[in-house]
Amino acid sequence: QGICPDPPLRITFSGAPTLGNSGKVQVFNSSGTSVASVDMSATTVNDTIGGTAFILLNPVYVDGNSAVIYLKTKALSYGQTYYVTVDAGAIKPPGGGTLSITGTTAWRFTTAGAAPSSLSALSVALDGSGQFCTVQGATDALPANNTAASTITIKAGMYHEIMHVKSKSNITLHGLDRKQTIILGTNNNTQQGTNASTSNRPLLSFDTTNGLVIDNLTIHNLTPQGGSQAEALSLKACDKCKITNADILSLQDTLLWSGRVYADNCYIAGNVDYVWGTGVAYFNSCEIHTVGRSGVLVQSRNAAGAYGYVFVDSKLTADSAATNNMLARIDVSAYPGSHVAYINCQMTNIAAAGWTATGGTPTSALRYWEYQSTDASGNALNVSGRMYGTQISASQAAMMRDPTVVLGGWQP
Repeated sequence: QGICPDPPLRITFSGAPTLGNSGKVQVFNSSGTSVASVDMSATTVNDTIGGTAFILLNPVYVDGNSAVIYLKTKALSYGQTYYVTVDAGAIKPPGGGTLSITGTTAWRFTTAGAAPSSLSALSVALDGSGQFCTVQGATDALPANNTAASTITIKAGMYHEIMHVKSKSNITLHGLDRKQTIILGTNNNTQQGTNASTSNRPLLSFDTTNGLVIDNLTIHNLTPQGGSQAEALSLKACDKCKITNADILSLQDTLLWSGRVYADNCYIAGNVDYVWGTGVAYFNSCEIHTVGRSGVLVQSRNAAGAYGYVFVDSKLTADSAATNNMLARIDVSAYPGSHVAYINCQMTNIAAAGWTATGGTPTSALRYWEYQSTDASGNALNVSGRMYGTQISASQAAMMRDPTVVLGGWQP
């Protein structure tokens, strides 16, 4: 009774189950009409999330000893009774045998009677103890073009979700455990096929969502190496947005941030232009970690004369497979005024040249700035081999340290 309106279906065994490649898991309303169906033989499904069409990998997962089946968004309604059937072979118990659930009473539940009366504080929990079981479900509950503040508290768990939120402002997503509150899934440019865009290929995408706060959780796009552009967190036209105490993981194009964004105490992992966009972003005390192969950290497509991506008191690290990484690159024929600044940052596995540019010869409009870079032990780096970069003055560095200067008067 009183189940959230967006529940993943979960069957827990004494050991890890395996997923079959035939049969269906279906949800029926009390009249016997199928309202949701997951076909185990399908490799992908189509869904509309936050008003945008997506191609998803078949949403069935094994989490520990549980099989977890996600339904399409908004498949269920409030105040309704449903029952679930599982065809033989769809989910295989550990140690052999067959699981089959039939009839109208074996697996039966009723959703909560009505939506929350107040939207200022919402909760999300996989075990049904919150008002919602998915983060997207909680954001969908907010009215279009809202401005009233809403804090969505997310309990620990593995949330297999692709999210899209548009034109909803002043949302706070707060995880209860940075390492155990995990939003994860696979999404990328190739997966979305001929309709792929920067709106539907990220794992989490927020468009025109001002005043957003994301805090104390992990976001992980599971797209493998070579899987094309695969943002973990896309913020487009996101004004006064704050990302704090978060781990954000992917490989190519991990972050796409445009607008005015402030990041504090974050861990960002990737390897190909994995911090990029057209806006201005200030990173304070973050770790930027290159993984899997040598790569380029930043591609800043800011307008000429505008600030781009600024890193203060941060660490640039890499695993053993990623050596001679580049601080930034840009096509100067398209973005001649690209701006990237590293202020008092520790750097390891950065190539001597540091910076690179294509599309012609850079002019003085290109601002690759660096100030007092050190190695992991705090010793000054030898930056004599830097290409295109400028070792800026103490007064310029002080300006870059001030977020109100970088972020156009906004004090996060």
